[in-house]
Formats: sequence, structure tokens, C-alpha cells
Amino acid sequence: MKTDPLPESTDTIFSRDATWQAWLEVERALALTQAEQGMIPAAAAAEIARCATLDQLDREALAVDIERTLSPVMSLVRALAARCDGDAGGYVHLGATTQNIILTGKMLQLARSHRWLKAQLAAQLECLADLAERGAEWPCVSRTNRRHALPITFGYKVAGWIEELERNVERLEAVESRAFVLTFGGASGAMHSYGDEGQALAQALAARLGLGVSRVHSRAAVDGLVEYITTLGLYAAGCERLGQELYMLMANEFEEVSENQGEEVVGSSTMPHKFNPKYAVNLLAEAGELRSLVAPALETARPSHEGDAACNFRLYKLLDQAGALAYRVAATQSTLLTRLVPHPERMREILMANAAPLMSEHIMLELSDEIGRQRAHDLVHDAIVASRDGARTFAEALFEDDTVRRHYGDRDALERALSPEHYTGQSRQIALAMAASARDLAARLARELTEIPASAR
Repeated sequence: MKTDPLPESTDTIFSRDATWQAWLEVERALALTQAEQGMIPAAAAAEIARCATLDQLDREALAVDIERTLSPVMSLVRALAARCDGDAGGYVHLGATTQNIILTGKMLQLARSHRWLKAQLAAQLECLADLAERGAEWPCVSRTNRRHALPITFGYKVAGWIEELERNVERLEAVESRAFVLTFGGASGAMHSYGDEGQALAQALAARLGLGVSRVHSRAAVDGLVEYITTLGLYAAGCERLGQELYMLMANEFEEVSENQGEEVVGSSTMPHKFNPKYAVNLLAEAGELRSLVAPALETARPSHEGDAACNFRLYKLLDQAGALAYRVAATQSTLLTRLVPHPERMREILMANAAPLMSEHIMLELSDEIGRQRAHDLVHDAIVASRDGARTFAEALFEDDTVRRHYGDRDALERALSPEHYTGQSRQIALAMAASARDLAARLARELTEIPASAR
């Protein structure tokens, strides 16, 4: 079963009209659930459900009324009630309070963008799995503190990106049970309007909307949504790490990777020779913007008493920004990965440009059997220092030592030991294992998406 095509953007999910429609969806679900619980007439609920679409309301008149009342939900409730036939309008919004509707509507919007975000992550995992498999045996140099370290393979580098992305998927799934939770207890959350029927109503309404349910319906309990934004911030940081590394590897001094850009793409308005990275740059800019929402989100996690509109208004805006930005970041990263062109021959060229010193650890470990680890370290280090002025090579400096000559016998044997192409540790095995892991997770995410009804996607 195929999933629906992913949109270019989720911005429309958080538009004014989409927000109003989300509130109407909550009002519709509330009426139908109250009817099932015997709290309002079934005919009234059916009429409310019939009218609870934005297409049936006068948008401009609604906008004008909101300007007048400064109470968006109250204006919407009035418009919906007026649209209903008979006495059904009198049952709209029964026992609910403004934040119940706004916050629940926001969760419905976020849940939709969240599902699309996970679909993008599945696509990224597939791209990274392909890249890890292809690069499992491409030797390249690792860098620590931005200096050459040991030989690895490019697939091993990709494996690190895969594992971080898997952790971010795990975080995003873990936070679902705390973020997408119905809080629906009326004005102060203690079920004053619903009495003994309140908890049963909340349970049934949450089930209808596909949400979890709070045990204490405090309007000040927003930490789950704040956690959701911070989780998106961690995902953004992972995107920045991947993007920054690729951005650096695209520099002229490296050129280990490049972007497959169309012929019409212009690198610079004044330098025709320039082929600047585009997708990596966009990813870094967008991911940085998403990550920057974490600190403001934490500021909203401290509402006072049982409800605080000042904190809530800031949080609503941040949720809109984070939901739309997260998908944009994911879509940009997917584009970057699909347009990434690795250059394994250039990776090998850089690795071999000054290959022998990269094998210092290997030589040290081989000599340790004879003279101990610390003496071997000092011997190799001294040879590195002696070869820095270029008057002799690292191999020549090493071979001057009696221990080295005794161990290797001749220069050819030493030179073979100094070849880095096959000293890549478990790079290949790790790359292939993480590629398989990425494919398994991508398949699970895709399968779960297809199990969601199309109307909820």
C-alpha cells in the first residue's frame, strides 16, 4: 500500500483557516462524544457535526467578530451555533473553555505535521542506508579536532549519522505520549461543568481524536508540548552536524562530496566560476532557526497557577513555528541527501597524500609486543617529530631505530605496514550493520503511516 505523496511544506497546516478548522474539529468531536455519553441530544450533535466545517461559515465576518471580541473561540462558537438549525446551537461548546479548544486543536495540527515529519525521516533513513552501503569500503581519513586521525571508510561516517537519526526518531516517538495528550476539564480543569461524567467524557473524547488523556486536566500543564519543541531542537542539532560536515567536505580543499545541482543554478552573481553549496547551506540556516526555538519554549514552561494566557499565547506561536520548521528542515535534509554526490577517488587521494603518519597507532601497537606500549608510543612519536621538517620521511625516521629494523626486517615490510587502505578497523561491518538497521526502521515508519486512515494523514 502506497502512502500519499509528501507535501512540499506543512505551512498550510498552521494557517489561520487551518487553525479555525482544527477548533471546529474539536467542537464537532465534543458534541458527538457528549451525545454518546447521553449528555446532549443525538440530533443536536449530528447537526453540530454537519455544520462544523469552515466552508459553512463566513470567514470575513468571523475575522471581524474576533477583532471585536478578542476571544477567537467565543466568536467561532457563536458563528457555529448560529449556523446550526433548530436548537442544536445551544449545545455547542457545552462545558468547555477556550484553552481546551485552542490547545486540543493545536495538537491535531501538530499530530498531522508530526506524521509527515516521520515520513520524511523514513525517506532520510533509506537515503543514508544506500550511502552507507555504497561507501562501506571507500577508504577516507577520519578527523578529530579537525585534524587527520585514522583511516576509516565513508560508510562508517554515514553510520554515525544514521545512529543519531535513529535516536532522534526514538525521542520523537517517546515524546508523543506526553505531548499529544488531551487536557479537557473546563475552566479550571477540575470538571466543574461535567461533574462525575467528566473523566469518562475526556477518555471518550481523547479516543475519538486519537490523543492520550491527562489525569489532571490543568491548563498550566504544558511541559509535554515544551518537551516536543526541545526534542525537535535536538533533531535540528543533528541535522546541523550532518550539514556542517558535508558543507566542509564540499570546500575546494576537500571536495570529497558535492551537490548535484541543475545547470541553471547560479553559484554567484559576480563570480561565474563559483559552484556554491545550496542545499547544505539551506539546511544549516533552517535547522539553526528551529534549534533557536528551544530557549523561548522553555520560558513558556512556567505558567502560573491553573492557567496563564501570557505563557500560552507564546507557546501557541512557538508550536506553529516549530511544527512547520521541523518539516521544512526534514524536507531540506532529504533533498540534500538525494542530491549528494560522493567522490571516493578524492577521499582516497586525501587519505594517501600523507598516509604514513596516519598509521602511527598501528606501528605503535605492533611494536608494543616487544617493548611495551609506552616505549612504543614514544618511539613512534619521536619519528613523527623527526620527519616534520621534511628532510626525511616518517618511514625513514622509523627505520633508523634498531627495534623497528629488527621487527620488520626490511623497508618493504615497513612500507606495507604503513599502507592505510586496509587499516579501517570495523568500518565496513559497522556501516553495513547500520544500513540494515536504517532500512528496518524506515520500513516500520512507512508501515505505520499506511495504517493511519487517509483522512488523518
